[in-house]
Amino acid sequence: MVLFKTTLAGASLAVVGFLVLIILGAYITVQVQDVQVRAVEPRSEFLVGDLADKPYNLPGSVPVFGTVDVTQAPTNSSGDINFMVFDSDNYEKWSAGQQANSLFSADKQGEFNFSLTTGNGGSYHFVFDNHASLFKKYVVLSIAYKEITINNIPDPRVPYVAWAILVGGGVVLAYGLVRKPPITWA
Repeated sequence: MVLFKTTLAGASLAVVGFLVLIILGAYITVQVQDVQVRAVEPRSEFLVGDLADKPYNLPGSVPVFGTVDVTQAPTNSSGDINFMVFDSDNYEKWSAGQQANSLFSADKQGEFNFSLTTGNGGSYHFVFDNHASLFKKYVVLSIAYKEITINNIPDPRVPYVAWAILVGGGVVLAYGLVRKPPITWA
C-alpha cells in the first residue's frame, strides 16, 4: 500500500516540471540588447584646399562617432579646420548661403573626436571648411555608428525552475511510494 494522494501530487509535479523543461522553455523569452559597431569609413585620407565634402548614407536614430586628424600640408604640423556635419536638407541650405543647423560643428586643431545622433536615415555631409587658412590641410577621417538591435532569446532561468519542480516532484513521488499509510482500526 502507498500514500495515494502524495504519490499523485509527486507524479503531477514531475510531469509539470518535465513539460516546463521540454515545451514551455522555448516560449518564455527575455529581450537582449545587442550593440554592434559598424564602420562607415574606417580611415579616409584626403587633402582639403578651401572646402571638402564627404557624404555618407547613415541609418536613422543611431549614435555616430569618429575622429578627425588635421595636419598642415607643407609642414605636416598640427593644423586647424572648421568641421561641420549636416543632414541633406541643411546641407542644401548651407551650400546656398542660407541659415542652416548642423548636427555637429567644431573649429579645432590637430586630432579630435566627434559624436552625434542622426535624425532620419539618409545622406549626411561631413564638411571640412579651410577658407580661413592659407595652407592646404591633410585630413584623416574615421566614422562609425552603433547599431542597437533587440533580440528575444529563451529565458536561461526556465530550465533551473523546471529542474527544481521536476526534482521536487520526484522527491514527493518517492516519499509517497515508500511511506506506508497509517493503519486505522475501526
